[in-house]
This record gives sequence, structure tokens and C-alpha cells, in this order.
Amino acid sequence: MNQVLGEKMQRLDAAKKKYQATKERLTAEKNAQDDLERANKMSEQDYKESTNMLDEVDKEIRLQKETLFKESQKLFKLRAE
Repeated sequence: MNQVLGEKMQRLDAAKKKYQATKERLTAEKNAQDDLERANKMSEQDYKESTNMLDEVDKEIRLQKETLFKESQKLFKLRAE
């Protein structure tokens, strides 16, 4: 009976160690996932900011082109006079 109890205690200890190792791996994976999600959110925010800046630059370029065209038309009319 002592031998059976000893074997059961060894199996219990092994199961506890396996459980603890699994729990630690789960915690490590959860932390890694949280880090990746934070990095993903930051990347999405950076992308949105870059897209907004690109749109603003495109608008400014269009405005400058229109202004340049209008000024060149004025200059053309003045030369024609």
C-alpha cells in the first residue's frame, strides 16, 4: 500500500509540475499576444496619421497647381495685350 501511495504521489507531483509549466506558457503567450495587439494598434494609428497627412499634401498640391494655372493664365493674357 505504501508503494501505491508513493506512486500516486509521484504522479500527482508530475501532474502539478506539468500544470505549472502549462500555466507559465499560457501566461507568456498571453503577454506576447497583448504586446502584439498593442503594437498593431500603434501601427494602425500611425497608418491613419500618415494617410491623413498624405491627403492634406495632395490637397495642397492640387491647390498650388490651380493657383499656378490661374497665374499662368493671367500672365498669358498680359503678354497677349
